[in-house]
Amino acid sequence: MADAAGNMLRPMPTVPDKKPPFDLDALEFHVVRAQLTERLTTPVGRSAVEALGPCPTIAEARHRLQATAELAARLHDRVELPLGGALDVRSWLLPFFAGEHVMAARDLADLKRLLRAAQRCRLWFLAATPALVAFATPVPDLTDLVEELERIVDDRGEVLDTASAKLATIRAEVEKARQAVDSTMSSVLASLELRKYLQAFEPVWRHGRPVLQVKADSRNRVAGVLHERSTSGATLFVEPEVVIEAANRLAESQAAENREINVVLADAARGLRRCGIDIEQAITFVAEADLLQAKARLVHAGSVVPTIVEDGPLRLAGARHPLLVQRRDGIQTVPLDVALGDPHRLLVVTGPNTGGKTVVLKTIGLLAVMAISGVPVPAAAGAQFPFFHAIQADIGDEQAIEQNLSTFSSHVQRIARCLQHASGRTLVLLDELGAGTDPEEGGVLGYAVLEALLAARAFAVVTTHLGRLKDFAYQHEGAENGSMAFDGASLRPLYRLDLGIPGNSHALDIASRVGMPASVVARARELLGKRDHTLDHLIERVQVARRDAEADRRRSADMSREVVERQQALQERLADAVRKETWLQEEADGVVEAELRRAHTAMQEPLTALLSAPGIHGERAKGLKVVVDGLMKQAALHRRRMSFCHALKKGDQVFLPRWRRLCIVHKIDKVREQITVDYGNVKMEVPFEDVSWLQPLGG
Repeated sequence: MADAAGNMLRPMPTVPDKKPPFDLDALEFHVVRAQLTERLTTPVGRSAVEALGPCPTIAEARHRLQATAELAARLHDRVELPLGGALDVRSWLLPFFAGEHVMAARDLADLKRLLRAAQRCRLWFLAATPALVAFATPVPDLTDLVEELERIVDDRGEVLDTASAKLATIRAEVEKARQAVDSTMSSVLASLELRKYLQAFEPVWRHGRPVLQVKADSRNRVAGVLHERSTSGATLFVEPEVVIEAANRLAESQAAENREINVVLADAARGLRRCGIDIEQAITFVAEADLLQAKARLVHAGSVVPTIVEDGPLRLAGARHPLLVQRRDGIQTVPLDVALGDPHRLLVVTGPNTGGKTVVLKTIGLLAVMAISGVPVPAAAGAQFPFFHAIQADIGDEQAIEQNLSTFSSHVQRIARCLQHASGRTLVLLDELGAGTDPEEGGVLGYAVLEALLAARAFAVVTTHLGRLKDFAYQHEGAENGSMAFDGASLRPLYRLDLGIPGNSHALDIASRVGMPASVVARARELLGKRDHTLDHLIERVQVARRDAEADRRRSADMSREVVERQQALQERLADAVRKETWLQEEADGVVEAELRRAHTAMQEPLTALLSAPGIHGERAKGLKVVVDGLMKQAALHRRRMSFCHALKKGDQVFLPRWRRLCIVHKIDKVREQITVDYGNVKMEVPFEDVSWLQPLGG
């Protein structure tokens, strides 16, 4: 049996499909991994990115997305997770735990930096929001281990004196021996007679021994041990006899130091092996935290955290393929708006080549995989995805050479795999259904495939050029037509998905535009003959009407948005004016009250003296005091203070301007207009007049 191209067809395999339910390669999931890798802080996070994939449960997917949202809300340009300095140590750590690697001080320093970052990051998460707390809760507390490593080794890989008491003692002996060598060499170099035989007057070290740089023809003039010659032979490196004993003591001390360092590292290695599980968990946590931060940075770059539902529709607005988001060629990409499952689950997309049908498939599929993998998607707010158990795709026309399959056969094999996985929790993406063989047979086969997808209630997006499939949606409930918009005047695709109507292929128009000889196009039109173009013209008129309606909708939306923006601006200006008026009034009241208080204070002492005066003077003084006290009580701020004090409750906090102190209210006496406050360790009665409802701005 052969296909339309004459290629021999092999029987379809009957063995169960072994491929995973998510076709990540066909959906270009590597693009998402690359974008996340670019946003990592540490090399440790690469392993988490490489392992990233669809979550096994909807709960895990929701948790990942919630943690991403909470972290994105807490991070900004100058705030990030404390992951700095974390190095990937797994290249030697795994062999170390297997007993195949001897740990060096440099290794221990790198591990310390990684665990220190893990501990800091863990504490950061535990002080954050609920999803972030849950993210870090399973991670063990490594404070003691980090502190122990800090005592043993510094960040450069040098073993510290604090690693052991014996090491500190030995190093003191090393320093003493080194000083003895330096002192002996200085006394040797002090000889003016000896200096005549030297190439340079500074001692150097060769093979751990102190030597002089002696001229080759003066070898017999300097007693000592020859260690080396220079490349030219003009200089001899001689260790003076008088320094040999001091240098031997130094070498012995350094050897003892190295032995003790090895003991320290061996002890540390045994301790690390006991903590192997905790260390592995900490490293995994650093990798996952780095990935989480990379996902949060996607949110800052314009992506949104989608909603995952157990059973519901797929909704996307303003969606873009991640590769198109990063375009740098100045071309504006057209966002995708699409819905599946509300009510139709099957979308049949038609339209011209180069119109963007395949991009639509890949965008929907890739964003769905991103969502159920816990990754933000490049779309407008409100993106929603069902929790798919499988996403299968037949995109592209590569031949399965290793299986000796033709293009059509490989298509059929992939479509069969898609149908095997098809269910109400599956997303199926089929590109150019029915292509690659005789159009009539391809059309009926494609029709049957669409019926199978509807019967399985799978979410599906299918692209095709076959006319037989364009009316499928009109004949089946649960299916919908879609078309890639095409400008008939300029003969250019608009890369916009329009729902509700099928599209035309415009093959001859596109061929003419891209350089096909006019005579060939004319002959093709002649061979096409006088077919019924009623449906084509109807589709074209509907598309024009939709474009006009969309343009009117955009203009109306722009006008509505402008009206709303102007209304908001006016409301803000009004609110600002009210705030300014209120502050000005309070400032004026404050000035008036301050002046009244000043006058009241200035008059208080003379009035008190006059109150006891005999006769008419005392009576006038009493009348004047009533007037002055009345002025104070008529002030606007006084009335506000009285209202505030009468509304106080036990436990409220008030400010006492006279003492410049905040106090807690213990008791309110509304009849006497007094409150009792906790003033330090004592209770103090304060009149309402000495209480303010304003809080001090500073000390």
